[in-house]
Amino acid sequence: MLLLVTGGTGSGKTAYAGRLAESLGREAILLSCPSWPPLGADSGGGGESAANEGPAERVRRFAWTRLPADEDCASALHRINLDSNPYRAERRVLVLDSLSGWLRHRVLEASRAGDEAGTAEATETLVAALLAFEGIVIVVSEEAAAGWAADRWERFYIRLLAQANRRLADASHTIYRLTFGIAAAIRGERN
Repeated sequence: MLLLVTGGTGSGKTAYAGRLAESLGREAILLSCPSWPPLGADSGGGGESAANEGPAERVRRFAWTRLPADEDCASALHRINLDSNPYRAERRVLVLDSLSGWLRHRVLEASRAGDEAGTAEATETLVAALLAFEGIVIVVSEEAAAGWAADRWERFYIRLLAQANRRLADASHTIYRLTFGIAAAIRGERN
């Protein structure tokens, strides 16, 4: 089952995804992205934000495993599938927090190396791995920008994020949009 949690920056997506995971399973794997902007960036990025602390730090009664959402994220998903007991898949929840954060870091790396094709391929590989994951999958993602961007790399990011979000939305059982910390189901569970 695939669930998509979307909304703007600071809308409460991470907290909602954590509560959702805890209500649906007995154990969860949290693939968490580093803070944005990256540490040491000129925009004054400090340490990890409270949004990136994740549910594992808030609730101890639920079994959380925390892994980095890095360039090997898709490979990690495949390894988890291969190494896991298939009979426990229905009780396992995977939370990717967040697809948009993961992609922001990949686009930043691509802008430095000039590697648009590799980033597009890595995004497709991650989306395919999310769709193939056995168990409940919750993907947190920002909505793509609603307007035109002057920067070439920002346009590239918006295009890839919009494509990935649409592909995941097409396969999602339920889509939640968060506004002011309030979740609204914009697509209910499919029968």
